[in-house]
Amino acid sequence: EAAQRPAGSGRTVALWLAFLIVIGAGIGLAWIGAGSLRPIVTESGLQFRTVKSGTGEPITRADAALLEYVLTGDDGTVYDASQQPTPFVMDGVYPGFAEAMSHMQEGGEYRFSMPQSLTGGATMPPTFPKGSKLNFDVRVRKVARGGAAMLQQMQQLEQQQQAPQQ
Repeated sequence: EAAQRPAGSGRTVALWLAFLIVIGAGIGLAWIGAGSLRPIVTESGLQFRTVKSGTGEPITRADAALLEYVLTGDDGTVYDASQQPTPFVMDGVYPGFAEAMSHMQEGGEYRFSMPQSLTGGATMPPTFPKGSKLNFDVRVRKVARGGAAMLQQMQQLEQQQQAPQQ
């Protein structure tokens, strides 16, 4: 005669526990993997996401950066885009854009959204929908450490040279 196990031996409970552990581990791994899809939301309302990590230190107020960007509204309509890498400094952009720049590194690609309140009162293009967020896709081509002062001086010289011609 074959030995029989008692019906309440705990095999069913162990099987269910193992099943729940496997499901929990799968959910946990999915949550971690989706981390790159979840934006960082700052107190100001900026929603920032790294698409591709860059290298080096984040951009500071003292730095100048060559950026490529595309500005879209909530419906995906493109309202502005760089035709080539364009130099930027934090003091020359929207406050929300400057906040986003402080999270960027050379070689990185980023996506961020900001409410119109983070434009510092700048005038929006007339066709830009009221209440729509400004959505940017940005690629950082190069960061010139300490280059902000030099870039601002160059821009002032250009303005002075253009003033007598007008």
